[in-house]
Amino acid sequence: MTIGSRPHGQRTTGARLARALSGLALVCAALIVFFQLSAEPAGATPQQAPNSRIVLDLPSSFTPSPLFSGFQDDTRGTSFVILEAPASEYDKMAQGLTREELAKRGIEDARPASIARSGPHVYMRAKQTSPAGTFEKFFVLFRTHDQTVLISANVPIKAIEDGSVTPEEIEKILASAKTTEKPSVRDLFSLSYLGPFKEAGTLVGTSKVYTLDGRLEPERRGETRSAFMVAPSLDKRPIADPEKLAVSLLASLPGYKDIKPGEPRDVKIGGLDGVEVSAEALDADDDKPIHLYQAMLLGKDGGYYRLIGIATPKQAAELAPEFPKIAQSFALLP
Repeated sequence: MTIGSRPHGQRTTGARLARALSGLALVCAALIVFFQLSAEPAGATPQQAPNSRIVLDLPSSFTPSPLFSGFQDDTRGTSFVILEAPASEYDKMAQGLTREELAKRGIEDARPASIARSGPHVYMRAKQTSPAGTFEKFFVLFRTHDQTVLISANVPIKAIEDGSVTPEEIEKILASAKTTEKPSVRDLFSLSYLGPFKEAGTLVGTSKVYTLDGRLEPERRGETRSAFMVAPSLDKRPIADPEKLAVSLLASLPGYKDIKPGEPRDVKIGGLDGVEVSAEALDADDDKPIHLYQAMLLGKDGGYYRLIGIATPKQAAELAPEFPKIAQSFALLP
């Protein structure tokens, strides 16, 4: 799922993965399940998000998330999910913040609104219904001199209705968003074997991308590249049917079509049970065949980690056997 369209001539691995993860932030954040009790927030203080350069003025009821770049208020069931991308991605990401594009991701009643921010920005409100309930969603996309930032606020509709969370409170927090020069870094995992890949950067704070040249952006525009990515889930909800979820996640990987998953296989990696599945697909832009790999590992206290491999036609034969080896080297950090 992507929040931005894929413009012709600028189909890069880094941009594609950034949009893929931002789409995950939009949809999966609504599945974050918290107990919802009425509570009044305390005074706001600046907090820097984990693995991020973004600072928000937040009530003391919000704490940094252990899984994603953002914050959560367990008592009121509210979360802020942050995505940071290159400044050049702003226009493309803004194209995805429309009623039509959001509706494709199950996000309804999207409408533009105003917020007290200066500089280039887009502010939208919407609703989304999920197994966790119905959520009011608030999106702000803004650009700085070197970044594009998307922040998604997710609030249970019941919290809005009973007044424990107000739109004005959320908008004030979003309006306060600013960037710092250095991120607050905390790695969740390591890969002891990368094969031919090199670490290229992080997305959504805790997710990492690996490419063959160690660059998020390719040397030549329009170049589709092979990549490997590790992305933790945005919450710790229990997984009732791991095989079904693993196949569903791979089959809905954004940027690809006609995805044909193979038979899922049980695996155990880094002490975590999981499901491994490969697939053949077509690039959604140019119909070129793509080989996909995914290992979904179940967190010990809920949630999951997705390890995703993407191989272009010229490199599929070489990289397909490398993907499971890289996945097998995954380990959680203390």
